[in-house]
Amino acid sequence: MLVVNTIVPTVTVVLPVIIGNYAEQDAPFVIILSTLVGLGIAALVGTVIRMNNGAPFLDWIGEKSSPLTATVLGLLLLQYYLSTSSGILREFINFIKDNVLLNTPVTVLTLLILLITIYMVKQGIESIAKVNSIVIMLLVFFIPLYLIGLSGNLNIHRLLPLFDHNLAEFTLASLTPISWLSEVAVLLFLAPYLKSPQKARFMGWLGLFFVGLMMMFSMLTTLLVFGPDYIKLSAYPGFSTTSVLHIGKFIERMDILFISYWVLSIYLKFSIFLFATVECFKQTFRVTSNTPFIGALGLVVALECLYTWNDPAKFSAYSKEALFLVFTLFNVLLPLAIILLHWLRQPKSKKKGWKT
Repeated sequence: MLVVNTIVPTVTVVLPVIIGNYAEQDAPFVIILSTLVGLGIAALVGTVIRMNNGAPFLDWIGEKSSPLTATVLGLLLLQYYLSTSSGILREFINFIKDNVLLNTPVTVLTLLILLITIYMVKQGIESIAKVNSIVIMLLVFFIPLYLIGLSGNLNIHRLLPLFDHNLAEFTLASLTPISWLSEVAVLLFLAPYLKSPQKARFMGWLGLFFVGLMMMFSMLTTLLVFGPDYIKLSAYPGFSTTSVLHIGKFIERMDILFISYWVLSIYLKFSIFLFATVECFKQTFRVTSNTPFIGALGLVVALECLYTWNDPAKFSAYSKEALFLVFTLFNVLLPLAIILLHWLRQPKSKKKGWKT
């Protein structure tokens, strides 16, 4: 469930517009392709966790190589998690600023969101996981309500014609979803808190399978209601569908209900990444207590959010063009390199046994 809410809040906001720009009505096939690649990434991450048996990631790297290697890698990962957390915070603020609190200063929103999230992280991952489970279970209520409210606006013909795009367009459309799905690598820093670290691969697969279903659900409903042309013109097409929800003539404008649910989800996503950032800091600098540093790291995240990503166009360009490279480096190539190095350092007898 933590894996699900690590990815789904981003998916529901920006997935339709990014995929729709390239693949239009063929977007469901892009989601299938992206999910399959994501399952492969989850297998890599799960394999690393099985190799270290849930030990703190950077501590294990230090034991297998050298403390210097672990420190350098930790600093790089710390920069990655700080940057990713600030991106999540900026995404959160942009949406709230555009749709809910139009006149509230960005600084006030940043401070409020950050204080709440720091409090959540201070309670520990167990508390975050319990609240996260409750939020996930609320989908049992929201999804049927969503489908009932949209039932009169769904048009299957908006998905036609099928296979109208070439392989290059499919590839471009799948890059950003694959980037989001690679966030399953946050399990590397959650592993010490798992009851069964050896099942991390299965946890990743199960989480990403559910994320893939949610991606498909969000994309299909948006296409069936508005069609591919509208998606390319709207900043938040995934939420535009909620604005047309109504049940009969006595229940309408239920979009605020779904926005409230999304706010809960994005708080949890932000808290998970801030928790991973704190864990990365703790392991990099070998400190025993993370409590004194949560506020300081949160402040760094807030400053990057306010000053690096203060231009929405710049943030959008980064999400579309550079995000894939950054996420691939830290979430895919890093676990793959660790697995290959671990395998190469095994005695020949063990390698033969592994092959058989």
